[in-house]
Amino acid sequence: MKNVLLILVGIILLVSVPILVFFVGQRQELRNKAAPATTLSIQPNTPSIAVGETVIWKIIINTAENKVATAKVSLIFDQTKFEAQSITKGALAPKILTQGTVGAGTATITVAAESTTKPIIGQGEIAILRLKALSGSATPVAVQFAPDTFVGGFGETPTNVLTSSQPGSVTITGGSDLAAAPTTSAPTPVVSSPTPIPTTKPLENLVAQPASSSALTLTVDTEATRGGKPVIKGTAPVGATITIVIHATTPQTQVVTADTNGKWETTPTTALKNGTYTVVVTALHQTAGTTETVSSSFTIGGGIGGADITEATGEGLPESGSTETTLVLLLVGSLILVFGGMTFAKKYI
Repeated sequence: MKNVLLILVGIILLVSVPILVFFVGQRQELRNKAAPATTLSIQPNTPSIAVGETVIWKIIINTAENKVATAKVSLIFDQTKFEAQSITKGALAPKILTQGTVGAGTATITVAAESTTKPIIGQGEIAILRLKALSGSATPVAVQFAPDTFVGGFGETPTNVLTSSQPGSVTITGGSDLAAAPTTSAPTPVVSSPTPIPTTKPLENLVAQPASSSALTLTVDTEATRGGKPVIKGTAPVGATITIVIHATTPQTQVVTADTNGKWETTPTTALKNGTYTVVVTALHQTAGTTETVSSSFTIGGGIGGADITEATGEGLPESGSTETTLVLLLVGSLILVFGGMTFAKKYI
């Protein structure tokens, strides 16, 4: 009888210890989640440039303690001073989620991490912008981040971990603007010329445009469809092209189009195993030619019966209080069983 009780106590300990280790690990993982602390800055390769020359702008990211899943770099500048030639990914960005596009006073690109186990971390170039100088300026001309610039982190709440951004500027020397500046003998053409109006209008329009056209939403419903294939859905401008990337061991990418009601929906092509994932959604607005990005973390098998509904805010991570309670209960239960078995063995054997 005594041997049987000792065997039972041993089994209890063998079962309890791995469970305790698991929950301690989960608790440590929660503690390791960092607050949003990522920054972006723009650094030109020279403080001044002559008209007709090309300046290279390095888009620098500093992830601090964050683990970055994706970054949408959206830039604006004065189209009367610069002509955009290209925007490409930097050395710190392993993948391109949305190819770089340039326009009149705009440039944008969306890059992503290699996988959930290989996030973008550290400080370095995440994108490179090339602009050709069109006309001179007596004061520095700036390139700045548009309001829809976004940096998504793995398992973070909120998902946008970008805290600040720093513009860059250069002085453009030479050109018709500077040559014409001393000439004041012909005021009539200067007053009647409409050229001063476009110098500020494009920037105003570009800054206001993302706010008015921002209609992309994301919801991940893991209860609606079982078997590791959650329903990923949301809203976007009618006809927008939606690119969905699920960051797993093998990332899954799908492309859908928002219907006439502005709704879109999809499910993973391959069932997902139990665990936590990040989904990044990018919408290309066909009429405006702009893009916007949202992301969310969700858990398969993390709720009651595997149910878990996560909005684009990224909420849905386990609370630290529930982990502590479970840990204490498991520890107390194990001690009661062990000491109870020993007392019984001493009394009756």
